[in-house]
Amino acid sequence: MLAPFPSNRVSSGIMPIPPLAIRDLSVQYGGRTALENFTWTAPERGLVAIVGPNGAGKSSLLKAVLDLVPKAGGTAEIFGKPVSEQRDLLAYVPQRASVDWDFPATAADVVAMGLYRRIGWLKPLRAADHVSAKKYLDMVGLSEFADRQIGALSGGQQQRVFLARALAQAAKLFLLDEPFAGVDAVTEGVMTRVFRDLRDAGSLVIAVHHDLSSVKDIFDTVVLLNREFIAGGPVATTFTPDNIARTYGVPLSLNSGQ
Repeated sequence: MLAPFPSNRVSSGIMPIPPLAIRDLSVQYGGRTALENFTWTAPERGLVAIVGPNGAGKSSLLKAVLDLVPKAGGTAEIFGKPVSEQRDLLAYVPQRASVDWDFPATAADVVAMGLYRRIGWLKPLRAADHVSAKKYLDMVGLSEFADRQIGALSGGQQQRVFLARALAQAAKLFLLDEPFAGVDAVTEGVMTRVFRDLRDAGSLVIAVHHDLSSVKDIFDTVVLLNREFIAGGPVATTFTPDNIARTYGVPLSLNSGQ
């Protein structure tokens, strides 16, 4: 069980400070607009799906929030401050395709990387840190694979290792780029359970998601975009056929998995 985080409300107790507030955010690559004037304020906690067609700017949105790609305009604030001042509150899980799986590291080594912010980048890992790394691996059902080279694991296991590394960071806001892509049913179930535990502990999990058929089963909130904000809000009232058609340009079945 994950320990609950203290509330992120201001000292007056009246107004919550949003974990993520985006204003007029635009991203361009070589003169091509990937995202245009995107504005959205995240809920205080919960599970959020970022949904849209290929090339809609979903990954660009996360990377611009994290300052991994330059912004052409607009701002993104983490708990009321620039991301450069709040990195200790963030954890990011990239797409699997962007990771070098031949890197000579074990599963436990990868998870331990999530501890460096707390123990110091130049300090050696202590015995207690190795124990902590295995604890986080156990949370994703992989404690027996602690000494396995990361490239020798299956795709779903690799994704769980990176989720364990994110957990080790003890973040308040989790950003994940297609965490369910190409994983097996066991991994999907484990990750969904961990996400719900994070939500119940007071965290916010935001994930780029491509499977329309599972949005209602996993997430509380949905944001639909296609280079610009289309709609956002509770899944029950926002993830509608009309909004999906506006996002994708054509009517789609929620059972299609597209």
